Amino acid sequence: MEEIDFKIQDLFIILRNRWKVVVGIATAITLFVGVISFFVIKPVYEVNTKVFIGKEEAKDADYNNNDIQMYQKLLKTYSELMKTKDLIGNAINEKNLDITPAEVIDALVIIPRTDTQILDISYKSNDNVLAKQVSVAVVDMLIKESKELIPNGMVKVIETPQLPQNPVSPNKEKNIALACLVGLIIGMGIALVMEFMDDTFKTKEQTENIMEISVIGMIPCGENN
Repeated sequence: MEEIDFKIQDLFIILRNRWKVVVGIATAITLFVGVISFFVIKPVYEVNTKVFIGKEEAKDADYNNNDIQMYQKLLKTYSELMKTKDLIGNAINEKNLDITPAEVIDALVIIPRTDTQILDISYKSNDNVLAKQVSVAVVDMLIKESKELIPNGMVKVIETPQLPQNPVSPNKEKNIALACLVGLIIGMGIALVMEFMDDTFKTKEQTENIMEISVIGMIPCGENN
């Protein structure tokens, strides 16, 4: 128990003596990550949309559980349709958007909600206005082209795309907090390495423990005037 207490005590002494190293490294890493987060990494905006997939004559008595199950199974079909180059290309051309189908497909995420008739659609872009324009264009084209493939099917927007005001990434506050934590850990690690590589004796007790002899006298350090 005494050995553990001594090691913990010794660790605090080392960190106290080399606190400038720890603080300096932590500050440098935090500043570096802060500059990257604020001035280098481009902000990413996300637009979310929800659409309902169902039967065109929803109020008709023939719309039963079998129809619901069928359209639930068709969610993946609609998802794949949305990510085809033809549909995306037609959507872009119709709205005269300055972006390629491949770029849209890479940033487009479509999630069929299990046991529902709802598709969650999200699109990310460095341009918040373009993100909304692409989302609207793709959903509009889905509604248009799905009618040709599934005549009785209906695609209805239940959550319209909104212009995002705040980026979803980078998370500047989180990045800086993590950078500070990592900087402190690295700083403490370097301080310990520097201490272990320093083979000079610092105290009377350290000299007696390592040399296994008693110190019979000490020469005090002179004060500088």
